[in-house]
Amino acid sequence: MATLLKQSQRGAASRRARPSSNKKRPAAPRLSPGQRLKKRLTYAMKHPLDALWGWLSSVRTAIFLIVCIIVVCILGIYFPQAPGEVLNDPTAYQAWLQQNALPQYGSLTPIYDWLHFFTIFSSWYFMLLLGVLALSIVVCTLNRAPAIWQNFAHPLIRRSDRFYQNALERASFSHPEAVAWTSAALRRRGYRVRSESDSVDNCEVTYLYANKNTWATLSTFVFHASLVALLLAGMISQWHGFPLNSPARRILPAPIISLSDALAGFSFDQALPTGESAVVYPRGTPHNISFRVNHFTARFDPQTGQPVDYVTDLSVYRDGELVAHSDHLRVNDPLTYDGITFHQSSLVASAVITITDAQGNVLYHDAVILDSSSTLPSGNGVVDYARGIPIGGTNYTMGVFFIHAEGQHLSQIAHPVLLIAIGTPGTSNNEDKALLRLSPGQSGKSVDGQWTIRLDAASDATVLLVTRDAGSPLVWPIAVVLVLSLCITFYFPQRRIWLRIRGDQVEMAALREHFTNIRTDLLGIAREARASAARREQRERAPEEARPSHALSSKQ
Repeated sequence: MATLLKQSQRGAASRRARPSSNKKRPAAPRLSPGQRLKKRLTYAMKHPLDALWGWLSSVRTAIFLIVCIIVVCILGIYFPQAPGEVLNDPTAYQAWLQQNALPQYGSLTPIYDWLHFFTIFSSWYFMLLLGVLALSIVVCTLNRAPAIWQNFAHPLIRRSDRFYQNALERASFSHPEAVAWTSAALRRRGYRVRSESDSVDNCEVTYLYANKNTWATLSTFVFHASLVALLLAGMISQWHGFPLNSPARRILPAPIISLSDALAGFSFDQALPTGESAVVYPRGTPHNISFRVNHFTARFDPQTGQPVDYVTDLSVYRDGELVAHSDHLRVNDPLTYDGITFHQSSLVASAVITITDAQGNVLYHDAVILDSSSTLPSGNGVVDYARGIPIGGTNYTMGVFFIHAEGQHLSQIAHPVLLIAIGTPGTSNNEDKALLRLSPGQSGKSVDGQWTIRLDAASDATVLLVTRDAGSPLVWPIAVVLVLSLCITFYFPQRRIWLRIRGDQVEMAALREHFTNIRTDLLGIAREARASAARREQRERAPEEARPSHALSSKQ
């Protein structure tokens, strides 16, 4: 940056020192595209930092990056995106691909997956584009900063004679008290006036510089800083941390890894029956946050049977102490604690099952979530199920099935019936340890009579979406600052007028600024000046016209 500033200063000095001449310079030889590319590469090899700085500060670079981001976003709209809850779980992600992407894209699915088309908004190239765009904005701001600050703190008061002749917006007038009256007129319109005097051709010339809302030009720094912060917040929102098997965890320093883990977000679904608990972070970690469902209710439309409201009574604990509680957790009313948000997502069927042996020893006692479903072969119903549930101390697994009509939920049935099957994995049904149809409160025996299986309860369980997004708390404040800085730019545009005063003659000139019409001020000041001069002249003539005629004759 220092090299570029020095070059620009040397160029400006040479232009000021160069005498004006009307001779035409010989046209530079036209280079072919290959020669231009070779010239740029040669310059980049000799001055890599200057070349990189120039590339980042180019408007073409910003347009190119924005177009690339738009293309990536269009791809993200076209291809289905994997939900956040499967991104950190390779098994769940592969299952999602098999269920959602493979039927639609077939053999191209592995290629699209390798290109991150199903996780495009958290892909490395999308993050890279956002990062380079943010860096480009920073470089452009630094490039413009000296000129903006110079205009704000040390503006140019005296302009050349040619400026007053060729300015697109200019006006002139005369006034007996040109300097004093013009300065007062500008201040009445809210301008700040600075002056400078000089002697030209033995005649005193006063230069005035009037500016209004120049402070608003500093809002460009606020706008660019907000834009960069917004891009960084978006990157943080999509950051899920380095995978456990990532080489980055072995290469990067420990403080960087700790910072990345602190900024990493997550999103997962957690189904919980009433009275059950789950953890956000593994037990033993410094966070050690858990949550418990105290009660869950769902209301259904009596006409259609569709759920119309889910309400969860949720408690959040940290190190065993209650730190947050909500007795009305709904879809649009989440609970947030320490950057973690608990959303009401949906509901799912669940069952509490107890298995004891002949001696009364409990082999299994837990809630089973029926989180899978499929349509019956006959097409006349749906089955919710859970399979492969291991029974501790044995080589048996359990499956629980709930058959119901499509759109029907467990809570809507007065006396639901569940099918419980226990057997050895890989064997046929006739070798099952147990195959029972039970309602809540009922129990049954295994085939050999050694086990007792009891269905303690069957009800709908809440499904909570647990998320952490380190970037989301920053988005709204940054967006507000961004909009305010834009409003300052649009509603308080900079106005600048340069004036040259010789005797009673005043020449005004101005640049056409963005979002403003400076011509109205120029014409308004000129009209006021002519009116003021006319009133002054009238006042000076009034005493002579009012003087009596005998006084004139006596003088004669």
